[in-house]
Amino acid sequence: MSSNKFTLLCEVSGRDIDAINARLKDLGRDGAARAMKSGFRKWTTFAKKLMVANAPYGRSNASELVRGQQRINVHIRNNVATKVKGFSKGRVVWAAVGIKEKRGTYDTPHWYLRWVEFGHALKRKPTTNEAMLMKSRGEIIRKNTTVKYGHVKGSHFMQRTMNMAEMRLVPMMHEAIDKEIDKEIGRG
Repeated sequence: MSSNKFTLLCEVSGRDIDAINARLKDLGRDGAARAMKSGFRKWTTFAKKLMVANAPYGRSNASELVRGQQRINVHIRNNVATKVKGFSKGRVVWAAVGIKEKRGTYDTPHWYLRWVEFGHALKRKPTTNEAMLMKSRGEIIRKNTTVKYGHVKGSHFMQRTMNMAEMRLVPMMHEAIDKEIDKEIGRG
């Protein structure tokens, strides 16, 4: 999982890549491209369904108060997207499943996704007594000083999705190659 983009990337490697590439050589360039693309497309749809099922669903309100402003309530489940990179020069390509992001806006759950996935601390403004105690201990008291009062554990739903979907990639690729071979036999 990418640390900044919240995307699951899965690649075929090791002995699996050699076995898949050997089977793809029999199909020729065009057949191999179609087989790879359909195999990765099938995997991304599978991984997307898993991610939607694993994604936590927050409040069902149409809008919510965020940092003092009323904004639409966006959900992770509604913003899962897939991308399949094209086949090129006989090389295996990649596929990604992730969360749509519109930079500079709150229309996607991207701004809070890190908190949901990895967890976060709960903080609040200190009371007058806590502020005086902090000051007597020599801690720097600024206008926006906060007191940590708890921690929310991360749901790690993307990591769970990756663990479940990763093992299905190679069998799905073999199925796609088999289908393309059947089509080639039917044409010939």
